[in-house]
Amino acid sequence: MLAAAPSGAQTAPAAAAAAAGPVVKTAQGAVRGAAADGVAVFQGIPYAAPPVGDLRWRPPAAPAEWTVVRDATKPGANCTQSEDCLFVNVTRPANAKAGAKLPVMVWIHGGAFVTGNSIGAFGAEHDGTEFAKQGVITVSLNYRLGRAGWFAHPALTREGPTGNYGIMDQIAALRWVQQNIGAFGGDPKNVTIFGESAGAISVFYLMLTPDARGLFHKAISQSGFARHQPTPLAVAEATAVQLAEKAGVQGSGPEAAAALRKLPLTALPVGGGLTAPGRPSPILDGKIITSGIAEGFAAGRQAKVPLILGGNSNEASLFRPQPAQLDLVPEAARPSMLAAFDPDNTGDRARIVHRLATAQFITEPDRNLARIHSQAGAPAWLYYFSYVTPADRATSLGAAHTAEIKYVWGGAKQKFVAEDLPVSRAMNAYWAAFAKRGDPDSAGGPAWPRFAPKESSIEFGVAGVQVREQHLKAQLDWVERSLKR
Repeated sequence: MLAAAPSGAQTAPAAAAAAAGPVVKTAQGAVRGAAADGVAVFQGIPYAAPPVGDLRWRPPAAPAEWTVVRDATKPGANCTQSEDCLFVNVTRPANAKAGAKLPVMVWIHGGAFVTGNSIGAFGAEHDGTEFAKQGVITVSLNYRLGRAGWFAHPALTREGPTGNYGIMDQIAALRWVQQNIGAFGGDPKNVTIFGESAGAISVFYLMLTPDARGLFHKAISQSGFARHQPTPLAVAEATAVQLAEKAGVQGSGPEAAAALRKLPLTALPVGGGLTAPGRPSPILDGKIITSGIAEGFAAGRQAKVPLILGGNSNEASLFRPQPAQLDLVPEAARPSMLAAFDPDNTGDRARIVHRLATAQFITEPDRNLARIHSQAGAPAWLYYFSYVTPADRATSLGAAHTAEIKYVWGGAKQKFVAEDLPVSRAMNAYWAAFAKRGDPDSAGGPAWPRFAPKESSIEFGVAGVQVREQHLKAQLDWVERSLKR
């Protein structure tokens, strides 16, 4: 594990380099960031105590205070590098003053709950410059990953809240935002959470858990697996016991908990594929998480906040399904499946199976959740991202999982070609408008209609931004019917 510098500590060169940057006084102490081209950035600010030693596998504790100005010009360690990783980064307009009440967007990164970080991943930089230029403050956060974030040994269950330490971290970061964002010029009463993949799944669970109620006011899910099911507690506990015993830790009492906390995390490997039982992911603990996403929304337990949700045209790139999987479709259902997923009768089995898996995992679950949320009286907006950069169009099966991230954030760091820019500017503008007003509106382009009553959506594609009604209906209806068979 990498060691972190003591809170507030900085070398003389680092202090000198940061001396000209803006200073903000947080509840824990002052931080000095860096500013350039009208944008100020503050990085590596602790929002919780390092979850190490006796604090491993416990709810996040309050961060220590510091008395000297803390250098916030470099990111803190991410949670794949170190357990001491609970940091946030803040990007704002350079001229923002305390009390300015600018809208706030809080980013939760993806990475299958085992990888990723708050600064950038999967070919995208989580750089808030373009949002800051539109008067929006962005906060990105790290949260515990792998076995540090999702682990439910019976010895730990006896101690209290268990298993979902990554979600607990996200809630702690949102509380930090409520306490501190006003000092950066943000409005704690106008907070939008947004995330991709594992981060988008987290957005849905944050909407469902009472512990996060009131900490945010709008939500955006990018590729959120809206029919995600948490790992049953019994499965999570059985996996934890098996791992512990392999590492030489027996029993389920306080001695076992103490022994587990002394182990290196490498002694508790992640193992398995994306859908392997017991792999680190949200756990049905009965406290923070009490159901799957769709079931929780259907029961009306979600925060009734404005919601944007959607996915990409080739989400199946994450799983790389093989054409042979089409043979698993019941013979009686194959003609209707082919009519829906290969209407032009191309016979391209690779493309068909990718369309099918994308609809099963993302597109149909999103439509289902948009319906439920709208029926509950809350506004929902649905999107579909199909844009592929020119160099990849000849060989692409569609916009891959994670492809939209850099278009949402935008800016020079994403290394776009000229043809990419209109789509990125549109997505960034719609997201910023939503953060400001709770409605993506037109953002300078086509007006984005609510999902209800016409099941409307908007497509970000090669042809630009286009409004759709009942988009991909035949495909999504087929998947919906298959769930009832």
